[in-house]
Amino acid sequence: MLRRRIAACVAARLAPAVGAVASAGACIVSIAAVVGMGGCASPTLPLPPPDEIAVAQGPDADHVRLSGPCGSALQNAIIVVVNENPSVPLDMAVGGALTSSCGGWDAVVYAHHGDVLDVTQQLNGTVSIPRTVGVP
Repeated sequence: MLRRRIAACVAARLAPAVGAVASAGACIVSIAAVVGMGGCASPTLPLPPPDEIAVAQGPDADHVRLSGPCGSALQNAIIVVVNENPSVPLDMAVGGALTSSCGGWDAVVYAHHGDVLDVTQQLNGTVSIPRTVGVP
């Protein structure tokens, strides 16, 4: 049915009659509806992981400071850091931060030399793939 309406609109657009102008407006509306439906059916792009992650010494020997400058993450996202070392107690294996309005962030997490940290960002219920960072 929609294909017939589009075909009719195209035919009306090409017709030299005075009524073609009114039909052309309906044609544009029909084509806009088709384009809009196609946009809804397309998949969304995945959320990118945080970028430009710096690892620095933390406030004590059991912690490191991770940070990202403005633009390294989406603004107002949640940064989640998971220490993948199985010997780290579960209640200390996760840390995080909220990003600023420019996408910068800073988090202090429990980690030691050689630990592997997975860093993700979350926004509006969507979680990025992790960016893996080693602790020097």
